Parts: sequence; structure tokens; C-alpha cells
Amino acid sequence: MDNTGLPLIHKRSSDTEDSREWRWYRFADHAEASSHPDCIRDEDTARWLADSTARTHSRTLAMTRPHRGGDNVLNGTLTLDMTPDKRDNNLLLHYFVKKDRLILVGGKNAALTRTDEDELVEAMLSCAAPVEALLMLLSEILEFFFIQSDTFEQHLHELEERMRYRNDRRILQQTVNLRNDLTYWNAQIIPIKEIRYASEETFRRELEHSDGKHVLDLRLRRIGMLQREYDEELDSLLRVDENVTNYRSNDIMKALTVYTVLLTPTTALGAIWGMNFEHMPELSWPLGYAFSLAVILSATGATYWWLKKRGLTEDILSMNMKPGSGNERARAGKKKKKEAES
Repeated sequence: MDNTGLPLIHKRSSDTEDSREWRWYRFADHAEASSHPDCIRDEDTARWLADSTARTHSRTLAMTRPHRGGDNVLNGTLTLDMTPDKRDNNLLLHYFVKKDRLILVGGKNAALTRTDEDELVEAMLSCAAPVEALLMLLSEILEFFFIQSDTFEQHLHELEERMRYRNDRRILQQTVNLRNDLTYWNAQIIPIKEIRYASEETFRRELEHSDGKHVLDLRLRRIGMLQREYDEELDSLLRVDENVTNYRSNDIMKALTVYTVLLTPTTALGAIWGMNFEHMPELSWPLGYAFSLAVILSATGATYWWLKKRGLTEDILSMNMKPGSGNERARAGKKKKKEAES
């Protein structure tokens, strides 16, 4: 929400006993906020402005003061990376909440995804308390992450389809990249959750029947559900990759073992007849070469027959890895059965 020139002051008054007049200040930067008389006169506000001037990381401070008649304060900084490329803090919002005021500094790049700024301002001004207006703003910011989750889900389904047809290092790397993206986006929600719980800690009475708090809770619960489901799906893909890799490794080791055993007679006999001793009876045999070949082939054939008899040459798993092949075989079997009955 961008704002230029003089800060806007929003008031809301109501005839109901639970509602009080409160003000909403929006400033583009700390210099503009520090020049406003309302910010200078209030000690808590001036201290918050001084502490948050150079802050570029998320922080939440909740101060409860029951001995001062409920003059509680919630303030801090919210930083979010709201770009597809990530790791670019394009949202820096400093907030200060008291029972009668809401002050926002910065946050001009807050992404409004499903409503425009005028509608958001109207919704925030309809709140009975400034802390509820802050939660309303956080609910709108969360909509950005739902948009990102739709894109993430599309990439996840595309990865699942590619894994059905091939599984190599690139697929594994893409799976790991998606897991890193999910972890990164999950970390973005943590500051919003902290503000949500700190707000109820500080202004429990004001939020007891708050619609803004209820909406934010539902959206946090929904995005938490999506995060868990995506995390479980990625774990399943990684387990599939691990199982396929283990199967291929076992298959390779089995092939190498069988190949080595089959060549053992050839290697042993070749080593014996390759020796250059002076007195070797086979050297004078007219059919010595044919005899050696026959012995080698016979020994190799006998070894293969022994391996086959023990079932060591069969496939470990007889399965067709092509997608849909099982359904096609089932349909072909039903077709033949109908033709035979007719």
C-alpha cells in the first residue's frame, strides 16, 4: 500500500459500547513518521520508531501492562520475500498497535492479489479495533501465498508425470529443488503466525469476538494443511526414487554377479592353458584347440544350467514399468474372454 505526501488518518466511531474511536496512520518511511506530531508526543511510538529505523528483519514485540490500565502495545517489523525468484525482501512493513491507534510504516510493495487497495482500506476501517485491522491486512497478504501454492502444486504434478516415464538424476534434483522451495515458503509464514499469537496475547479482549482473527486463523490453518500435504507428497516421491534406485542397484549387482560366475570357468581354464611351461601335454595334441573350446563351452553351459536350476537367472521382479500397461493387459484379457464365449 503506497502513500505519498501527508500521512492519512483514518477514524472509526460507533455507538456500540464495545467500539471506540481509533486512528490509522500510514507513512511511506520513518522520516515522514518522525515528523508527525502524534508520533513524537507518544513515548512508546517514538521509541519504536527509533528502534525500527534500520531494522530489515522480522521482529515482534508484545508488551502487556496490566498495572497501567491495559495500555498494551504490539509492535515490530514484518519482512517477506514476495517474488517468484525469492530471496529478495520486497515487503518491509513496520507496525505499531495500541488500543486507539494503528501505525504502519513502509509496506508499499504489499501484494494485493484478490482485492484492490480501496476495498482493503474499507475492510480495515470497518474493524472495531486497530489490532483487528492489522490482522485483516495480514489475511490479505496471505492470499499471495495461496497463489504461490497453486503454482507449486502445478510444478509438483508435472514432476510426478515425468517420474512415471523416467527416473534419473535430473528428476531427483527437481524433487530436491521443490522440497527446498516448500521449506522456503513455509518459513515465510512463521512471522505472520507470530504476529497472530502476539496480537491475542496483547489484545485478548478486543479479539475475543473478532471476525478478522477468525478469518486469519482459517487461512493459516488452510495454508498449513497445504504445506503438510505437499510435504508428504514430496516425501512419497523421494521414497519412490529411493526404491527405484535400490531396485536398479540390486538388478545391476545381480547381473554382474551372474556374469562373473558364468565367466569363471573360462577365466580359470584360460589361465591354465595360457601358461608357458615347456612340458604341457595339450600342446602336442592335434585337436587341442578344439578340445579346449569344447571344455570351456561345456563348463560355461553347465554353470549356466546350475544357476538357472536354482532360479538365480530369473528377474527379481517381473513387472512392466510402462504406465497403463496393466490396464491394457486387463482389457485385452476381457476382450479375448468375450470372444471365446461368443
